[in-house]
Amino acid sequence: MKLQTESLLQNRELVPAAVYGRVEKLVDGDKVMVAAIDPAYADGQLLHEHYETPLEWELNCIVVEGRRGDNVKYAAILLPYGKRVNTGSIVRQKLDAKKVSFADLNYVIEKTGMEFGSITPVGLPEDWFILIDEEVFAQETIIIGGGLVSTKIIMSSYILKDLPNVHIMHGLAKE
Repeated sequence: MKLQTESLLQNRELVPAAVYGRVEKLVDGDKVMVAAIDPAYADGQLLHEHYETPLEWELNCIVVEGRRGDNVKYAAILLPYGKRVNTGSIVRQKLDAKKVSFADLNYVIEKTGMEFGSITPVGLPEDWFILIDEEVFAQETIIIGGGLVSTKIIMSSYILKDLPNVHIMHGLAKE
């Protein structure tokens, strides 16, 4: 079964308000597509098998927090599917943090209005960093969470560069 994509801007009900609002502001927002999916197949491998999506198009979004004393900064990290995040010095340095850890899930859900399992870099709070491994741009087309477990966003990778607070980094992803 193939993904049935439609214009995200024509399907406001398929994504959280913050996601829709950010896509409205993008220069090429009219080129961002959305697909309704069965949440049972939201994971990358399952999505690939059920909807026949190319695995190399699929990305994971992980939210971390960096702390230095009382100062806390948040970052969404975007990686190719199947890769792990290198939260070592590269992320600590970017966040000016002494310690980096996964962000509290309840806090992330509350701040973003998104669902667990479908956090997306599109529509995050503007003061959060969006750290993108440079490998992401090896693919012209990408698939990311839609903010709801029942949706996926499909778009050209270059559109990510228009999101606020984006930093493209080498070595963010590791095997």
